[in-house]
Amino acid sequence: MSLDGGDDLSEFKTIQMYLFTTEQEKLTPLDPHNPEARWVEKEKVADLLTHKKDKEFFRSIIKQI
Repeated sequence: MSLDGGDDLSEFKTIQMYLFTTEQEKLTPLDPHNPEARWVEKEKVADLLTHKKDKEFFRSIIKQI
């Protein structure tokens, strides 16, 4: 995502996503650039995503999760 909200085409990116379960409730992120982490019900994920294509992608695979 570019600073103006469009697509950043300056570099090719490969994004890998993983689905897992855990008993852990407390999250303690270590990355200073991403200081917040929270558990979210899968039905609410798309509402939290900010990029249109991310929302579309998640909505297209939610039934497979």
